[in-house]
Amino acid sequence: MALSAAATLTRHYAFCYSISLSSLSPSHSTSLIHITCTRKLLTSKLSLRTRMSSTNSNSPPPQTQPSTVKKHTVPYGSWKSPITADIVSGSSKRLGGFAVDSVGHLFWLESRPTESGRAVIVKETGKPGEDPIDVTPKDFAARTLAQEYGGGDFCISGDNLIFSNYKDQRLYKQSISSIDSAPLPLTPDYGGRSVCYADGVFDSHFNRYVTVREDQRESGINAITTIVSIDLSSNVVQEPRLLVGGNDFYASPRIDSKGERMAWIEWGHPNMPWDRSELWVGYISGNGDVQKRICVAGGDPNLVESPAEPQWSSQGTLE
Repeated sequence: MALSAAATLTRHYAFCYSISLSSLSPSHSTSLIHITCTRKLLTSKLSLRTRMSSTNSNSPPPQTQPSTVKKHTVPYGSWKSPITADIVSGSSKRLGGFAVDSVGHLFWLESRPTESGRAVIVKETGKPGEDPIDVTPKDFAARTLAQEYGGGDFCISGDNLIFSNYKDQRLYKQSISSIDSAPLPLTPDYGGRSVCYADGVFDSHFNRYVTVREDQRESGINAITTIVSIDLSSNVVQEPRLLVGGNDFYASPRIDSKGERMAWIEWGHPNMPWDRSELWVGYISGNGDVQKRICVAGGDPNLVESPAEPQWSSQGTLE
């Protein structure tokens, strides 16, 4: 006679499982398969206790159906898997780059596998049950390639949103109150992605945008990194104004609440910023230049310091 059974898989610890095959017929006892896995040995123990009546002892073995699956032989590693890269990567979104506007709305950067990884700035509506709103138009993607790692892709102040566009790496300005309006370019078109911007902040005292610029027009290996400013008083595309330069890398330009001082991080080859970096502060002159620069941390050759992410308190204290 044919035996019908229900299987139950139980995990006991890291490399040990048991499968219980419970007979559906009351005339048969439970069958138990133990599978024990180790690094070098895979053993299986089968204990089968069957109580069958004498009238069924001569029953013929169950008939097996021939397999209809067509098998193909291919070289090792060249078979086609039903689990594709799109299935794996498309299961979740990547979030980053958070900001809050003046009325408390949350903005964030959302990388979407279903759109070939396009990075979109998204805004919460503030109303329960409503879906977030896409701020970035479909022809744009908010992502910078500065210093290879990226980051600091956008910044918000008042009604203004400034972001780096992935396709051409130019800075664009956009109104967040009328997101249907097209973003306006702020920086020149250099015919590619040779100039990138990142980690910018608004300077309301001079109505400008201060940001890190990476310029690869002369060399793609040894890019020139500086801190520059872009005038926001008009919508005319213009060449950025140099504020700080001379070292290999710059990051985190931050301006105090009075607009009198600017702090930033810089470091040079062969160091990475977590190996050794310097925190500098400069005083902003009446025409917007950064003068009287002082290294306040990381400048002592006898100490290994790596200051990062400077911030100004409302009282003007550097933290």
